[in-house]
Amino acid sequence: MDDAASNPHQEILDETACRRLLATQAIGRIAYVWDGEPHIVPVNFVVTEGRIVFRSDPGHKAEHVPLHSVCFEADEVGPHVAWSVVARGVARDVTTALNDEYERMRHQDVATFAALADPRWIAIDIETIEGRRLTR
Repeated sequence: MDDAASNPHQEILDETACRRLLATQAIGRIAYVWDGEPHIVPVNFVVTEGRIVFRSDPGHKAEHVPLHSVCFEADEVGPHVAWSVVARGVARDVTTALNDEYERMRHQDVATFAALADPRWIAIDIETIEGRRLTR
């Protein structure tokens, strides 16, 4: 194994770089606590209005994520560069929120793997964001 492969260069990303990279992805993972246990699930998402927005069917994710602190992670891994961004903040259900900002969020094109009969719109207010990039 050559030296570059065994000792990748790590770069700590600033907030601007983190937000830019996060917006390039369509799938991320939301981490939350439910019934005292941690859960991590993939979701399709967009970044809009400075928030992470995704849709979910009613169920334990849509019921237990809003009004709680969550972590959200997205990444990309390639043969020579890999990066990861983690955002933390409070999630809220904006499905019926009445203001122009939330109305614009609900008009975002958020693809989903499954057909959603009664989608809930969840927005995460980003309070902190951090990331790193590894290069070989």
